[in-house]
Amino acid sequence: MLALIDPGQPELPLLLLRRSSELRAHPGQVALPGGRPSPEDGPLWRTALREANEELAVPPDAVDLKGRATLVPTWNSGYAITPFVGLLRYRFEPTAAAAEVASYFWFPLLPEGGRPQRIEREMTVTEGSFQMPGYLHREHFVWGATGAIVDDLLARMTPAT
Repeated sequence: MLALIDPGQPELPLLLLRRSSELRAHPGQVALPGGRPSPEDGPLWRTALREANEELAVPPDAVDLKGRATLVPTWNSGYAITPFVGLLRYRFEPTAAAAEVASYFWFPLLPEGGRPQRIEREMTVTEGSFQMPGYLHREHFVWGATGAIVDDLLARMTPAT
């Protein structure tokens, strides 16, 4: 997964997508660009760049890769997500790959100089309905593994005391 942040904007927006409702796994959910590795990818960071390019037309040379964030295990699909953090080198216009991505948006990590407010919302998944923590941005609720990655990014941005 690629956590792509635009450092040129005061709100430090993070590029997120809404998965197509036609997908079998996690349809309609908010996610980071990314997916399963292919043998020809090599290191996982290359998978993150390839998938971001396939899903949102992120030019690989537009990403200044900074490192890996905390691994996020998923409780319902059994995957461990490896998020890589990149800073945007230059602006581009994302283009959603219709087969996989319904839309994209920029989630502000520092809205109006503060922190995004964490809330709880009832979410229904295959296993049932649960109160899930996450972040609301316009009509998008960022929760689950994506919310955990946002939590990790926000914790890394908070100065140590």
